[in-house]
Amino acid sequence: MTSLPAETPSHSDVWMLHPQLAQAPHVELPHGYRMRFYQEGDVETWVRVQQAADPWHQPTTATFERAMPGDADYLAQRVMFLVDPAGAAIGTITAWNDTLFNRGDTGQIHWVAIVAAAQGQGLAKPMLSAACAVLRARGYHEALLETDTRRIPALNLYLQSGFVPFPRHEADRQTWRAVAPQLKYACEA
Repeated sequence: MTSLPAETPSHSDVWMLHPQLAQAPHVELPHGYRMRFYQEGDVETWVRVQQAADPWHQPTTATFERAMPGDADYLAQRVMFLVDPAGAAIGTITAWNDTLFNRGDTGQIHWVAIVAAAQGQGLAKPMLSAACAVLRARGYHEALLETDTRRIPALNLYLQSGFVPFPRHEADRQTWRAVAPQLKYACEA
């Protein structure tokens, strides 16, 4: 397992909501890339992608089992992988169900990651689009996600894709006000 850097940037967890999932942008993957769903044995694939994507968070098989309860059939409808032209899984995203806020028509974008070597190539936008499409097809009208403030490119992607801050209390609003100057897109909490 990769060790964490000696100093990690300070951060705060934040929630975002896409209030009208039907209006989420549709973005095609570049030629040769494709999305595929979870298959039996993909826990190790998920762990490898997650660990190669994020130096601050190193999930394990136990993390997957705790965060993604369900049988293989359920996972095969929710957990997705971005596959490069050579056939390697280089990203993962989950079109999960919201159990945290118990909002009946709200899905959850969950555990988004692209390996570091493939980041910055415009692949996150179509991967997010694919997960939003899965949520829409499952009847969800809005989507929640959680990320943190050190992930400025991810925050910009989500804002550009129609997600807005979802502050749960005043501390969340203060966090959004603090990070707003670093963002490309305006946001109000």
